[in-house]
Amino acid sequence: MKTFLGKLLDFYNIDFNQYKNDYLDDNLVLPSYTNFKNINDACLFLKEKIKNNSKILIYGDYDCDGIMATSIVYLLLEKYGCKAGFYIPFRETDGYGLTIENIDKFYSLGYDTIILVDNGITLNKEVDYLKRLGLNCIIIDHHMIQTELPKADYIIHPMINDFFDVNMSAGAVAFYFSYAFLGYIDPYLATLGSISILSDLMPLKKYNKTLVKIGLKFINECKYSNIVSLLNKYNDINEFDLTMNLIPKINAVGRIINDNNLFNIVRTFITNNKNKIFAYANWIEDVNTKRKELVKTLFENLKIDNSNSMIIEILNTKEGLIGLIANKIMIEYNKPVLIIVEENKDNDLLKGSLRAKNGFNVIEAFNAIQDLVISFGGHNNAGGVEFKKENLPKIKCRLFEFAKMHTFVDEKERVIEIMPQDVNYENYLTLRNFAPFGQDNPLPLFKIKNFYTNSFVLSKDKKHILTSLSINSNLVYFNYDKSILNYNSIDLIGTINDNFFKNHHIAQFKVINYITK
Repeated sequence: MKTFLGKLLDFYNIDFNQYKNDYLDDNLVLPSYTNFKNINDACLFLKEKIKNNSKILIYGDYDCDGIMATSIVYLLLEKYGCKAGFYIPFRETDGYGLTIENIDKFYSLGYDTIILVDNGITLNKEVDYLKRLGLNCIIIDHHMIQTELPKADYIIHPMINDFFDVNMSAGAVAFYFSYAFLGYIDPYLATLGSISILSDLMPLKKYNKTLVKIGLKFINECKYSNIVSLLNKYNDINEFDLTMNLIPKINAVGRIINDNNLFNIVRTFITNNKNKIFAYANWIEDVNTKRKELVKTLFENLKIDNSNSMIIEILNTKEGLIGLIANKIMIEYNKPVLIIVEENKDNDLLKGSLRAKNGFNVIEAFNAIQDLVISFGGHNNAGGVEFKKENLPKIKCRLFEFAKMHTFVDEKERVIEIMPQDVNYENYLTLRNFAPFGQDNPLPLFKIKNFYTNSFVLSKDKKHILTSLSINSNLVYFNYDKSILNYNSIDLIGTINDNFFKNHHIAQFKVINYITK
């Protein structure tokens, strides 16, 4: 019989030597920032601009990656003695990326150097205009490169050279820029970069995985108020705390705030004033609560046409919410979902957010309608699109046909069979050697077969199952289906977690599903 570690090695399809070299090495070494083309020259260029008292503006994006990247560049310039300005575009009025209108505004305010972060690599027209006005431009981005690069002074992008075979977030690129600019790794800036990797669902491989490990190490050691105040957690912070708690709160601000209060999300991460940090954190909590309520109300009042190969609906709501709604509908109906809003009540433009699972590639779907749209972008399972209202009928027809030929792949959950005695703290620590878990590095699910239901112990309110497995391990099943008590034995599917109780760590099997005989 294979050991617990042996089963994990099979799950991740690696051998022991690879495990020892790639997972047990505590020497967290990042690749050199010199692997970015022109990064040193870009830093020297920017330092010269600062020396000459240039007025510098950082132009970011409204999602978590853009917020982290903006904060990193702002703080590194501040460390160098430069008080730069920053701007986060309003989702509904500015849209994504730098606009001609905003260039004119920044020019009139006397800015002569603009640093584009998490945008810019496709803005050829806008950068040309900026340069004609005599402004300097540096692009720090990670999005898909088109055939021709913008004529910026410098572009820092992981895919311009061949070294980075795995893409990274804009926040991670900004961190490497800060490393080159400062000449050392700043722990807080590295932490912000690690958060951006998780937020933008970058593959947790190689240098991405290392940076997230480094970020988690710094968070737990330094307990940055800017982060823990939003988490409401101060110890044993892991990647799930960031992805399930912190990042949705950051994203909530850009989804529903469309006034100057939007800039508070950057201020949260660039200030050292604890009173301000806690005030911002409370405000962000309120915004996130409002976001949850809006999504819940919208979802409950939806009338879905489920008669076609995919679901396409126009909603009267905030643009920032349509991706969340699309994802909820996709999960509910197990079909690709495109949710559309009117971009402007006075014109004929529509914006849409598409969500899908493996088998239906979002970018391929957009390529099938590219002659009918103004712009599109995204990843394999999620993306956004803009088009004229008059093209909606044709777009629907083509997407319905595409969906017929590209149905979701029925992916069976891979599980690792274990015995109840395998749920122990030593094995939990072995499991954590494979962390951080996320994109392209999934958290394994475990199966305990033939678990006798007569051993279940119910909570006082009888809503949960709380059962001891050993002196140092237990089983928990929140909001369980009471019908399982009708069966003599069942197979339990769940995860192995750390349960810290009364200053003592024990292993916990958290049940998420069950299988009857």
